[in-house]
Amino acid sequence: MDHPHPHASPIRGKNRWRTLLPIAVVTSFAVVAVAGAIAGLIPNPFVSGTAKAAIGTSSEAIPTVKVVRPKRESSVAITVDQIASVEPYYRADLRARASGTVKSVLHDIGDKVKKGEVLVVIDVPESDQDVARSDAMILQRRQELRVSDAKLKDAKAAKDVSAATIKQREAEVEGATATRDLKKRKFARFQELSAKGSVVGSVVEEEERDFLSSEAVVTSTKANVERARADYSESESKIEAAAADIDLKKAQIEVARKDLDRAKAVADYAKVVAPFDGVVVRRTVDPGSFVQNATTGNSDALLSIAKVDVVTVVAKFPDSVAPSINLKTRAIVTVDDLPGVSISAVVSRFAPTVQNADRTMRVEVDLFNGDEGEYSRLAETIRVGGTERQAKGIRDLMPVRAFPADAPNARRLLPGMTGTIKLTVGGFGDSFVLPSVAVYSRSGTSYILLVRDGKTKQVPVRVQLNDGKTVRLAVIEKRKNADGSSRDLQTELTGQEDVVVARQLEIGDGADVKTGPSEW
Repeated sequence: MDHPHPHASPIRGKNRWRTLLPIAVVTSFAVVAVAGAIAGLIPNPFVSGTAKAAIGTSSEAIPTVKVVRPKRESSVAITVDQIASVEPYYRADLRARASGTVKSVLHDIGDKVKKGEVLVVIDVPESDQDVARSDAMILQRRQELRVSDAKLKDAKAAKDVSAATIKQREAEVEGATATRDLKKRKFARFQELSAKGSVVGSVVEEEERDFLSSEAVVTSTKANVERARADYSESESKIEAAAADIDLKKAQIEVARKDLDRAKAVADYAKVVAPFDGVVVRRTVDPGSFVQNATTGNSDALLSIAKVDVVTVVAKFPDSVAPSINLKTRAIVTVDDLPGVSISAVVSRFAPTVQNADRTMRVEVDLFNGDEGEYSRLAETIRVGGTERQAKGIRDLMPVRAFPADAPNARRLLPGMTGTIKLTVGGFGDSFVLPSVAVYSRSGTSYILLVRDGKTKQVPVRVQLNDGKTVRLAVIEKRKNADGSSRDLQTELTGQEDVVVARQLEIGDGADVKTGPSEW
């Protein structure tokens, strides 16, 4: 075998590199092209779906895509969660209703208080004086009533006397009449005797005088009867006047009592009381502090109390899910500061409106957060109802326990904590849903990729609800108006669409594809 001489001609070496260089360049371009296709920077002619890019037009070069069809089942449930915060069931910032110096503060931060319990006392001397004056006025009116009662008794006694006097005067009339009749007959006999000459005329005159005198007595006694009857009528009038005076005095006593009640009410303005059972969470005054009436507009809260044996977890949910929320919607509450805590409950109440500012609806979940004694008292107030029931609404039920009854007291929800509320909504009726992977985005717009007659079609959509597994959406179609302009119209899926669920960006719009079913 011949071996090249170590000092071979340089011309033969140059020819050798001229032969290898084109091969190396072609090989480098091939490696770059393969790497670009793998990275997605250069279209893959075997999967792009375009006839020009494919090598040949055989069926083996057409890619197969997995497709699903929309489902319409009432059992399909979608979960959506939002950031939530823990609020006290009740909270009240208590302000002064009277101006003055704080006399005493009876409770401090952390103290439990009962409804109606006095928390702060303000020194208002003029109010105390008004109460004392109103109380003295009641005593005065009562004494006046006693005088009126005595006058009524006098009037009734006078009436009785007048009735007896009438009877006496009537008896006197009867006696005087009998005497007159007797003297009249006697006078008549003497007149007969005088006519016969049996008696002298002077005797007849004496008898006539006696008769006329008795006649005058009868007239006088009848006048006495009329006077007695007038006295009787006067006594009746006095009784009516005394009775009316008694009614007046009673009314004046009632007015004095109302004045006393008003004075006491004004005096009670100097006392700040608890409007409900709760705990003091804030205190800003001490004895000796001067406070102003809240109606002046310069009053600060003296104390703040909150009801924390029951808390309300609040979150705002988007308008897309709002129509599906009701009082039977299941909720899962988690708290950031209590790892591992997951509380199952139902929606307690929701605002039946969507706020225009942020297009959200307020949803609340009540959770019992107290001890066993508080739980029993709350259950009793809810059972009894009435004005003593300390609930937000008449339909509120017993809230779910945040923690088991045997949980340690330290494990409690505190107002101000944050977490999430996850709602499970479903039963969309005639609404169709898709798996979440069927939706993809390009340039900020959401799309789904349909397969029609063996070709892909990219369709814009509006996502209404997406929980990461299931999505509810509306298809956006361009419609022309009568004037030639166009508008976006949202329509619902029909359930007959073949929707690509993978490699949508890789397949692209207008590609020839074959379909294969996919379960979801």
